[in-house]
Amino acid sequence: MNETLEILVEVNHVWKSYGKIIANEDVTLNIRKGEIVGLLGPNGAGKTTLVKQIYGELHPSQGEIKVLGGKPTDGKIKRMMGVVPQEVTPYGELSVYDNLYFMAKIKGVDKPTAIKNVEDVIEKLNLKDRRKTFARDLSGGLRRRLLIGMALVNSPKLLILDEPTTGLDPEARREVWFLLKSLRDSGIGVLLTTHYLDEAERLSDRIYFVNRKVIAQGTPMEIKRKFSLYYEVTDITSGKVYYVKEDEVKDFVSKLEGKFEVRLPSLEEIYLKVMGNDS
Repeated sequence: MNETLEILVEVNHVWKSYGKIIANEDVTLNIRKGEIVGLLGPNGAGKTTLVKQIYGELHPSQGEIKVLGGKPTDGKIKRMMGVVPQEVTPYGELSVYDNLYFMAKIKGVDKPTAIKNVEDVIEKLNLKDRRKTFARDLSGGLRRRLLIGMALVNSPKLLILDEPTTGLDPEARREVWFLLKSLRDSGIGVLLTTHYLDEAERLSDRIYFVNRKVIAQGTPMEIKRKFSLYYEVTDITSGKVYYVKEDEVKDFVSKLEGKFEVRLPSLEEIYLKVMGNDS
């Protein structure tokens, strides 16, 4: 990752609590121009709470968040963001075109620019054949594509997606992946929350494991290298699985009888191990 890329989001020592319940604990992270940052964590880990603070729906209890050089609650800053929250749907009684156009107007885009941006988004997202189709008649994958388009009609510098592929079939998920990669390549910064480890590994330039606080961070390869100090040793005779430090593997397996297997953990296994240790 090029450290000289423009930083779009700075989250510095952010805490968010509701009474005695702590949702975010001293979280620090950043997002740069032209990269996809993945947030991974179990249900209730505070991912959505953190994301809502980044796009200005919630305020931190402590700490500071800067988005595009300003406060995320600033209207001018909001107009430079595109957001697809969880469980949001397009307006079913409106066509694809009208959903895009009215979202552009809601975001304060003037009429000539809104018309141009809508046409650009329809072209970019390959929705030309669906421009007059009511949103209620779209497939799940096309509705998700339309939602991303609605987040893009104001030409944002930052795109925030909270669980964008939940409930999609494998083909529709891969269509979203291709779209997000193309947006990243065009210079947009993308913040992505997901439960899918394969999605995070394929898409993310950097990953944060979050469970209230940041448990681990880095590129997918950096995370693998860091946690590959632990090897997975499977005793095939008994079926037991052990996680053994790198410098202890030889001694450990010498004490095993019968057949065994030694391998590095996958990103998914690293995630499960890290989160299991934190719980």
